[in-house]
Amino acid sequence: MIAGAAFALALAAATPAPSATPVALLAPESVVSRYTAALAALAEPRVFAFEYTIQQTGPRTLEQTHRVFRSGNDERDETITVNGNRTHTPLVRIFRGRPYRYTVAALAPKPSAYEFVYAGPHKDGKHADYVFELVPKRKLGPIAFTRVTIDGVTFLPQAVAFTGPHAASGSVTFVKADRYWVARSASAQAKVGGGVAHEVLGFVRWRFPKSLPRSTFAVPRPLRTIAPAPLP
Repeated sequence: MIAGAAFALALAAATPAPSATPVALLAPESVVSRYTAALAALAEPRVFAFEYTIQQTGPRTLEQTHRVFRSGNDERDETITVNGNRTHTPLVRIFRGRPYRYTVAALAPKPSAYEFVYAGPHKDGKHADYVFELVPKRKLGPIAFTRVTIDGVTFLPQAVAFTGPHAASGSVTFVKADRYWVARSASAQAKVGGGVAHEVLGFVRWRFPKSLPRSTFAVPRPLRTIAPAPLP
């Protein structure tokens, strides 16, 4: 019985492993066409919640964790940790009419504004993603995108890189959460006050409720102050 097992192991070792199936690549123009169609069909959530961490280094050092609730353009932002210490009572800020900056629609470079110059594939497990360098077709605003990596399954942007004023540069990455395509991370650096400031954000715990209570966006009332008892 042991000899039979040894023979089976020897046979397996002698049998060459099957070669990996090569990933079929699409033509660059087909990728851009699918990317354009995916953006046109993209559904953005209206009601959602998530947490994010922010780390700043340079002239200012900061580390915080926030919990965010959004419905339309209303936002509730709760600061729950500061420099690694959990806050006893979260600092709550309410914003009305505040657009969310990290939507795919806002950050995805459009073929109408940029020439997509194919830079090559990026293998990701069983599929390939597609990297394009971006050349503006016209003078744009202070922020310009320089590169986009297109996911080879959804054909939505997996990562975008950008430049901006004060020698700024950075990137944003995206990932699927539930049925939506959302931000996963963002990083940027820029010259500020004679030094270089760095900022890194990470987005986690995405949730997509059907609605949020109206009280979510009510301005918190200050705690009641109790006067000290008079001395005898």
